[in-house]
Amino acid sequence: MKKIILLGIVQLLFFNVLFAQTIQIDRLEPENWWVGFKDPNLQLIVYGPDISQARVSVTYEGVRLASSVVAENPNYLFLNLLIADDASAGVVPITFTKGETSIVYEYPLLQRSNSNTRAQGFDASDVIYLIMPDRFANGDPTNDNIPGMLEQTDRTEEYGRHGGDLKGIRNALGYIKDLGMTAIWLNPIFENDMPPNYEIGAGFYHGYAATDMYRVDRRLGSNAEFVELVEESQRMGMKVIMDMIHNHVGTHHWFIKDMPFSDWVHDQSVYGNTNYRTSVLMDPYASEKDLNTMVKGWFVDEMPDLDQRNPFLATYLIQNTLWWIEYSGIDGIRMDTHPYPYKEYMAEWTRRVLEEFPDFNIVGEAWMPNVPTTAWWQFDFAASGGYNSYLPSVTDFPLYYALTQAFNEDFGWDTGVMRLYYVLSQDFLYTDPFLNVIFFDNHDLVRYFTSVGEDVDKFKMGTAFLLTTRGIPQIYYGTEILKAGGSSDPDKRRNFPGGWQEDPINAFTEEGRIALGKERNLPVQENFEYLRRLVHWRNQTPVIHTGRLTHFVPEDNVYVYFRHNDDQTVMVMINASQEDQAIDMSRFSERMEGFKSAYEVTTERTFDSISEITVPARKAFVFELK
Repeated sequence: MKKIILLGIVQLLFFNVLFAQTIQIDRLEPENWWVGFKDPNLQLIVYGPDISQARVSVTYEGVRLASSVVAENPNYLFLNLLIADDASAGVVPITFTKGETSIVYEYPLLQRSNSNTRAQGFDASDVIYLIMPDRFANGDPTNDNIPGMLEQTDRTEEYGRHGGDLKGIRNALGYIKDLGMTAIWLNPIFENDMPPNYEIGAGFYHGYAATDMYRVDRRLGSNAEFVELVEESQRMGMKVIMDMIHNHVGTHHWFIKDMPFSDWVHDQSVYGNTNYRTSVLMDPYASEKDLNTMVKGWFVDEMPDLDQRNPFLATYLIQNTLWWIEYSGIDGIRMDTHPYPYKEYMAEWTRRVLEEFPDFNIVGEAWMPNVPTTAWWQFDFAASGGYNSYLPSVTDFPLYYALTQAFNEDFGWDTGVMRLYYVLSQDFLYTDPFLNVIFFDNHDLVRYFTSVGEDVDKFKMGTAFLLTTRGIPQIYYGTEILKAGGSSDPDKRRNFPGGWQEDPINAFTEEGRIALGKERNLPVQENFEYLRRLVHWRNQTPVIHTGRLTHFVPEDNVYVYFRHNDDQTVMVMINASQEDQAIDMSRFSERMEGFKSAYEVTTERTFDSISEITVPARKAFVFELK
């Protein structure tokens, strides 16, 4: 009996030793890297059961293991590699050893691309088309439902997934190109494998609760399909802007389920949810309580708030961005909730990205209430107290607010089109207002057609202004077909008609747009052509991209401004009043000297005399002066 017990103990110890020596790597991120980055440092995050017990060695010419850091959680290792300038692309063997057991992980080290059609950036010569992938077009119904994922497709559920995907967008590239768009901004495409709760409006079709930041959501497609979409867009002369979020992830993100450090996210039990009051960040009188609630509070309960003060997390997020740019060749990034993370981190992230990709552009979502607090976030802001965001572009919410009111009001000291004038008159605060991304709606906002009471004349005036003032205009998908909505988030994000095979009307075609107009009793095709004509004209008119802006104080709800350079002058006249207005042009002589006639872009009409121009009620004229 003693021999049997002793044998059992020996067997148990033997199996325990074997178990202790097992090496299992569930994740190693980033999955590859490149030679040729200016920063030689590469942090690898290794995840697996008790991986911290492993000893690590690297033998590869030009690559050195600088350190191996054990996290609080024994399931993590952080490996810091140094890649020499003369290192060659190849497969780097990383050896993990526990006791007598070793495994070799073959890590790909690639050569960076030297293509000049990648990472091009975007600027005021572009017109951006914003797409929420799940709600635009379903090009591949076979990926609607993925076994094992926590949410399936259901078009009858307004908060649910509807099946739009990358293939649907790719199929529509010809339509987008024909519309005149030169850049496409996609709402987030990262995996969002989250459990929905439709009763409280918690669906994750929107993409803002990432559960894997290195993987395209399989219900949208694959990483390879995203690269194909980027490459095909660029071949067609259109850039691609990727939506990123560094403030938060989803509760089911793999590193949230088993966090490496206790300070990886802010403690919601201490800080609660954010107060969304971004102005406290530059408020000289802000309380510490309000600042902490703003930065450390969670955006919503389903989105843990990341603490970028943890250096390993900060490096992880920065490298993730660099990885996506080099991997896919995207041309720009729209950073969601830009003021919500620690501003020092956001500045360093921006600096690092632009250091590696000098032609790149980033627009930060700075949802601020006025011009000073918006301008504060743009690079080199003079009154920032020494802080430099390095951020090239900001979202121009002050101009958005003015646009949603200007054509709905009677003229007054600060109402009607005076709102547009006053906002633009504060451009001296921006480092470069021509880099502002301008818009009259997006996926978070009431549709502009709804904002102006579904009044087509008001809608066209807003469109003409958006496409002729300074800045980088962004058009939300469906704007061209007079899409309405806004009572809830899903209502702002209605499906594009024709994006699904079963749709009775296909608005991607002229025939479908005419049918849609008849159904809604609206001039859908006429509006489509109006916007299309203006966009194509804008693309071919550099003075609108970079020309100076001179405007005149509005009178009688008529706003007149000029875009001009040494080669060309464009005059825009917007009559937002209820009456036709005969305008004495002598008031604008400083900008009209030498011009005798004009070509009006929206009507394709020539004016042989411009000494007096009558602008019809609620009409915008765009003149090329001759």
